[in-house]
Amino acid sequence: MRKNRIKHNSLLPALFLLVALMLSCAVSSAAKMPISSTAKVMTVGQKKIVVNIVEIMLSDSRVEVSVGLAKDHIGEVEELSSMVVRLGAKAAINGTFFDAYNDGPPYNPVGTVISNGKFLHKGGTGTVLGIGPDKSMEMSAARFKIIGGVDGSWKWPNNWYAHHVNRASTAENSAILYTPEWSGTVGGNGISSVVVSGGTVQRMSTSAVKVPEDGFVLCLRGSEKSSLLSRFTVGCRPEWKVVDSSGNELKGLWKDVMDAIGAGPKLVEDGKVCFSTSMAMAEGFTEAKILSQSMARSAVGLTKDGRLLLITADSAKMSELAVVMISLGAIEAMNLDGGASSGLWYDGAYLTKPGRAISNALLIYVR
Repeated sequence: MRKNRIKHNSLLPALFLLVALMLSCAVSSAAKMPISSTAKVMTVGQKKIVVNIVEIMLSDSRVEVSVGLAKDHIGEVEELSSMVVRLGAKAAINGTFFDAYNDGPPYNPVGTVISNGKFLHKGGTGTVLGIGPDKSMEMSAARFKIIGGVDGSWKWPNNWYAHHVNRASTAENSAILYTPEWSGTVGGNGISSVVVSGGTVQRMSTSAVKVPEDGFVLCLRGSEKSSLLSRFTVGCRPEWKVVDSSGNELKGLWKDVMDAIGAGPKLVEDGKVCFSTSMAMAEGFTEAKILSQSMARSAVGLTKDGRLLLITADSAKMSELAVVMISLGAIEAMNLDGGASSGLWYDGAYLTKPGRAISNALLIYVR
């Protein structure tokens, strides 16, 4: 018995060493987490701005970045906390502008939205943050067109187009394409719908229809009905694709873009403040809340050493927000939706709580 006790006790130092090593590894792993948060009071001129910051090291293989949709659909809204918990993200910031004051649903987004490689909404203003499959990123005034073809032909009389993707129609004459990510039914009320499922046109309808899970619906209204409806017959095989605003094939990051969020205006370019009222107006912005007013803000930036910055500021003009981003080391930065939409989440809690449910968000995962 004594020998057994001595033999058992001799293992204790090794066990203690093993536990110590495990604890050390756990602490070391936590210390090397690729994402962190902080809060700062920053001075811009004579003004103090409270800033919440989440920093993400993009080079870490555990990090993933994507765009999430409220309730997984375009046209819906959801609390940021609900979206993050439902989708399992580590951090998140609100995304593009949307029709927050509309009696929706639907609540139309304003900027471009691409999620998981799917083109879900076409914006026409501002700056777009594009994210490639390798987490490469670009912020530019990217503009897109939707073109279509029938039975393998993309030329007249088989070519067609859509003005918008996943957007409630208000125009008298419109051609709008809807994907399964659209919330609710489409068509009816004088609109002709081309219903595509399994790659072929299943029917033409003048009633409200649900978008097939394996297809799309093209809704034609007014003069676009007489212009485009004749391109389609039941059983034909229509296709569509995204090209640049000049009609050319997409190049560079945009050719293989996986996720994108459009907002703006651009704040920082090549390490220098680029925001100005005239530049913002050239991006399509006309409202004082963008051009001159001070309010709650959200922004995203990239640093030279490969960090992604997600920040909210309690009250700032765009010019002040640009200075904040430069001070944090951003060499590229853009504004996101702000005001009551401004929200930032990290590690299970709000750093900045939005004042309303939102349409979409930029999500950070650590796998």
